[in-house]
Amino acid sequence: MYLEEMGDTDSLTRETAIIYLEDQGIKPADARDIIEQLLLKGYLYEVGDEIRIPPRS
Repeated sequence: MYLEEMGDTDSLTRETAIIYLEDQGIKPADARDIIEQLLLKGYLYEVGDEIRIPPRS
């Protein structure tokens, strides 16, 4: 499944995002680092166990 195909009710966890990146050929350690950097820079944010993309202004 492409992330673009996820519905509003589908949740994306950190682990799901890492698995998606692994499926794209990214090493697990690198995938974790990428997710962490996106969170730190504000491109993603976490609510509970879910990762979300901030709304565009």
